[in-house]
Amino acid sequence: MKDILKIAWRNLWRNSRRTLITAASIFFGVFFAVFMSSLQQGSLENMVDNMVRFYSGYIQIQEADFKELRSINNSFHSTDNLETKISVNKNITQYTKRIETFALAGSETNSYPAMIFGVIPEKEQAISGIAKWIGNGEYFGSGSKDILIGKVLAENLDIHVSDSLVLIGQGYHGISAAGIYRVAGLLDFPLPDLSKQVIYMDIKNCQEFLGLSGQITSYVLMVNIPDDVKPTIKELKPILSENLKIYSWDELQPELISLIEGKLASGKVIRGLLFMIIGFGVLATIIMLMHERKRELGVIIAIGFQKTRIMIMIIIESFFIGILGVISGIAGSFPLVWYFYKNPIHVTGQMAETYKSMGFEPILKFSAELEIFISPAITVFVIFALISIYQIYFVAKLNVVNALRA
Repeated sequence: MKDILKIAWRNLWRNSRRTLITAASIFFGVFFAVFMSSLQQGSLENMVDNMVRFYSGYIQIQEADFKELRSINNSFHSTDNLETKISVNKNITQYTKRIETFALAGSETNSYPAMIFGVIPEKEQAISGIAKWIGNGEYFGSGSKDILIGKVLAENLDIHVSDSLVLIGQGYHGISAAGIYRVAGLLDFPLPDLSKQVIYMDIKNCQEFLGLSGQITSYVLMVNIPDDVKPTIKELKPILSENLKIYSWDELQPELISLIEGKLASGKVIRGLLFMIIGFGVLATIIMLMHERKRELGVIIAIGFQKTRIMIMIIIESFFIGILGVISGIAGSFPLVWYFYKNPIHVTGQMAETYKSMGFEPILKFSAELEIFISPAITVFVIFALISIYQIYFVAKLNVVNALRA
């Protein structure tokens, strides 16, 4: 066996051109598969990050019945102990408190239902970046009595920046909630359905409006990457009181999961086509090189080499070439993927408008997760290993006389 290993290794470099051509076919297969997987995974991560930053966060802590009933009666007091546990958790990068409720927004001429968010302005800006969507006016700060209102809702109510808006709703445990507020800015969200119903106000202002004494409806928590969500929930769950529940972003936004599953399915089809193209390319290379070696193999058999030993030798050669191609493919793709991971591609023109209309930043992001490199490399290596069976078939069917005449 040791002799066969030596012969196989020497064969690789006795005809280095042949070895490099075969390894190059694997290299480009791994390179393009890694690049495409990185782009797809990065796009999905960006989509999830945009959606969770804008609304749910990666994790939310709520009163047990709030998720189903969405009533401010299902609010809770935040405790120093819970907030300390959240702030020291190594996976949590940002967190904030929110109040979510509904009210009737009215002007002198019209009235429309509205969704109200009571937020901590500085922390909300750090998480969701809502200030960038202000088309007119300005962002507010903590303690402000002003509000931000969706642009479409403002148009429907026929009000502008610095005008007054009346809010009428139901406060805590059925008390009347009413107030008049100055409009500080108009939010021009890319999604019209959101722009026609959303209102933001400072959390203390919202508590005063609803008659909530220091209570909130949710904690919104952010983590570095989606993979940190489950371990973070596992750490926080034991410290929560019985009246609180903790949810991941996929439990709060099941429609986003459906969208992701659709994207993943289409991605698998595209990757499947790519691997088919790679497979046929490698097969063509193998067929060409085996016919090139036809006379060489005929001579080896003629001098007494058994076909089984030749098959083993070729399998070992293929293994070495496969490893060489896979490693070089990973090494070659890593710098490019890492560059685009650090420097996302900013989309312009019509495509940028399409991205914005869907509520996403107009950029193409790449992922640099370890799986991005390992999974395509293993797949291409397996494809190459299966195609290498052709070499065994070629040797088994080889006619020595015809081979010597080649």
